[in-house]
Amino acid sequence: MAWYDSAVFYQIQPLSLCGCEQESADTKGSHFAELAQWAGHARKIGCNAIYIGTVFKTDTHGNGITDYYKIDSRLGTNEDFKKWVATCHDMGMRVVVDSVFNHVGRGFFAFENLKKNGKKSPYRDWFSNVNFSGDNTYGDGFSYESWGGYQRLVKLNLLDPWLHDYHFDTVRFWISEFDIDGIRIGAIDEMDYDFIKDLRKTAQSAKFDFWLMGELTDGEYMRWVNDRLLHCAANNELQKKLIMAHNNGYYPLVARSIRETNEQCPYTKLYTFVDSPDVSHIYEKLNKKEHRHLITLLQYTVYGIPALYCGSEFSDNVPRDSGQEEGTAPLLKLSSHKDAYMGDEATHLHCLLSRANQQFPELFFGHYQEVMVSEKQFLYARILRKKALLVALNCDDSPVKFEVPLMGHVTKAVNVLEADIDWEAQPGKSLNLSVCGELPVRNNRLLLTLPANSGYLIRLMGD
Repeated sequence: MAWYDSAVFYQIQPLSLCGCEQESADTKGSHFAELAQWAGHARKIGCNAIYIGTVFKTDTHGNGITDYYKIDSRLGTNEDFKKWVATCHDMGMRVVVDSVFNHVGRGFFAFENLKKNGKKSPYRDWFSNVNFSGDNTYGDGFSYESWGGYQRLVKLNLLDPWLHDYHFDTVRFWISEFDIDGIRIGAIDEMDYDFIKDLRKTAQSAKFDFWLMGELTDGEYMRWVNDRLLHCAANNELQKKLIMAHNNGYYPLVARSIRETNEQCPYTKLYTFVDSPDVSHIYEKLNKKEHRHLITLLQYTVYGIPALYCGSEFSDNVPRDSGQEEGTAPLLKLSSHKDAYMGDEATHLHCLLSRANQQFPELFFGHYQEVMVSEKQFLYARILRKKALLVALNCDDSPVKFEVPLMGHVTKAVNVLEADIDWEAQPGKSLNLSVCGELPVRNNRLLLTLPANSGYLIRLMGD
């Protein structure tokens, strides 16, 4: 079993989280001590992996990397990052970094050489559609293909074998120098299959359990997620459906999305997220704040790799300021939420569910089985051998009653969301179910009453 088969991720966007200046790329800072506190917080919640956003030198807060071999000085030094990764490993946390291989910032050394030497530059073929008969908005004396129409992001020519070698040497350096455990790769669907195939071979020869996750926009997961290319992709399609289904009171949207994904990638778990730096926060999109908890329950219990975006576990999040750049988060201070574990309803729910993932293998490896779906109610199970967890959701403003037929011989059912958390215990043994009230089971049928806008995670137990 690879580590990522049982991962619960905590996502950090360090430049915005630490309040780093937007444009001053040469500013020197020291923020990895603060980021170590966030890693400890993530571990306390129950996460066992961190996906950290852009840490390599860039022009802005975005993905225009200008030096793949240097940590952004606004955060700290290479040695600081190396120690931070070691600290995370000591906590039992894996570390996945963010990178983009198909475009760079204009300060990238090879592009600087192209600007200086023009047609004589040995790096000319590293860039897409360079044309010395034209010009660009910066007046360099040539035109080039940019990513997304942003001239400050220069698109690379991934068909160039020398560029391949440069990127592969970069990944080997990251593994040997920093001991990272994986990469989240942006703009995958604009890249070359052979490049990703060779990247996987290179990474896994340097670290056998190295993990590659991609950002896709077309929803064609099976093209990229397989034994030769990526291990995983972000499940953007489900993320959209979670919001739409609850705002429209129509759970078949979610059920259909899960079925389609499972049909595409039946043995692959996708990265299941709700919030990220690239989308508005969930509390800005939902019509009813009560549905936030239903979506959280779905996020941790469908077949996938659950991922929590830093700050989304707190109830008192504030929307992004109107003047704040898209892709940055409101400035958070962990010290402002030191009592959240016991007093914040949203934090407590995330703690329960992430620790449930560590404690109940059904949530990692269990077969997903749809039990019932209607417009405003959704029931499904995660089944592993003779053990099962049942998820029941009701997004209606009225309570609803069910009689749920049970497989096997079930004698006891409890709502895991009522469990106590033993904060001193490891996440794998931290939930105490003995305090949970039993739900009635008669003649192998569960008699279930779901209050309005509520959800249960039900542990089914037999003799």
